[in-house]
Amino acid sequence: AKKPLLPKNRKDRGLPLDKGWSSFSEGSAGGSLVLLISGAIGTGVLALPYGVSCVGVLGSVSLFAMAGVATFYSNTILFDCVACTGHGSYGQLMSDILGKYGGMTLDLFVFVEGLGAVATYVVFIMDYVPQVCELWGPDVWCTDQLNVAAAATVVIWPLSCLKGLSALRYTSTCSIATILFTCLVVLLKTPSHFQSRDASFMQVLEHSRFNSSSFQVLSMACFAFMTHTNSPEIALRFTGGPSSARWVLAVQTLVLWAVYCGIAVCGYMSFLEDTKQDFLTNYDVQDKLIVMCRCLLSVTLVFACPLNMFPAVQALFNVLEAVRGKRPGQEPLYDMHHVRVPVSTLAFAITLGVALKSPHVADLITTISAYFSSPLMFAFPAIMYWKILRGTGMTLPVTLLSITAALWLAELSHFFI
Repeated sequence: AKKPLLPKNRKDRGLPLDKGWSSFSEGSAGGSLVLLISGAIGTGVLALPYGVSCVGVLGSVSLFAMAGVATFYSNTILFDCVACTGHGSYGQLMSDILGKYGGMTLDLFVFVEGLGAVATYVVFIMDYVPQVCELWGPDVWCTDQLNVAAAATVVIWPLSCLKGLSALRYTSTCSIATILFTCLVVLLKTPSHFQSRDASFMQVLEHSRFNSSSFQVLSMACFAFMTHTNSPEIALRFTGGPSSARWVLAVQTLVLWAVYCGIAVCGYMSFLEDTKQDFLTNYDVQDKLIVMCRCLLSVTLVFACPLNMFPAVQALFNVLEAVRGKRPGQEPLYDMHHVRVPVSTLAFAITLGVALKSPHVADLITTISAYFSSPLMFAFPAIMYWKILRGTGMTLPVTLLSITAALWLAELSHFFI
């Protein structure tokens, strides 16, 4: 029989009793909700307005909801698995289903997805900095994207080669605050921009369709909901009961869906069919609030790059150590400067190359999400449902596997169409 989401007796796990929604302490419902939401919100939200331009308002809202529902159920499986095994990391759960190769498989996904995320950051930087520099004239050196990439490399590459950089630990919080500020600015500017368009709200709603771009929009939405690698640790520390845990996951899904729909629809209504893949580039370069958003995003993303390079490179070294084999007293490869620096340099060079070859950020996000995020979000939890929870149902795991397969096939089809 399937075990409950979390054991009823919290004292058995040495955790404090649940303080409910009014508390934001570690393990509380409120604190867990904040961690789940902050872990999901990222730069992927900036590509969602383009998704609305592909399938329309009603189509995109429906696809966002589909991604949210799938995320809710897959996160529920992860919470169940933590309760069943007591393992509080995604890597441990992967080992439970794939044995000694589970951790290595996860590390490979984390490495590639991490490099892909940094590549999207670099693309955003190459979008925003030239527009800010245009305030000083079109011939300024930093209006050229290649020059911007070179300047960013001067900062990002040395930091990425360090063994650690604890001073950047607050960068993620600054990034979330910057994105939320940007979303607020977009919401405030939408009415005036929409009035300048020769269209009514009902005409915009009627202009909805499902087409081949629907899979790209679904993939981008899944990327925006992604928080699964952090979910097991949050579940382990959660002090509520089964009902409370499900409510936390449900509220997280609803909040993210509402935020994403708001920014995506408002961003689209500001420019309609002219919406670009990075919709902030649609705004006038002289717009003071948007200039502030571009500046804040550029600065936070520059320092977010090495912060995200660290776990990616560490994951690669975990794989290298597994291949190398453990011997008593041997120094870890990651601690060897003559090994870590060249490997980190090569990893960043690959990231920079991908960014330069993929100027369209929505397409890049779609590729990363389809190939690497969707297995972590849906395929592996589906397998955990069978192998860890011993579930006998077919509907949920098959649905999650089908979403992964559909996104993979849709992305692969681009190479043949």
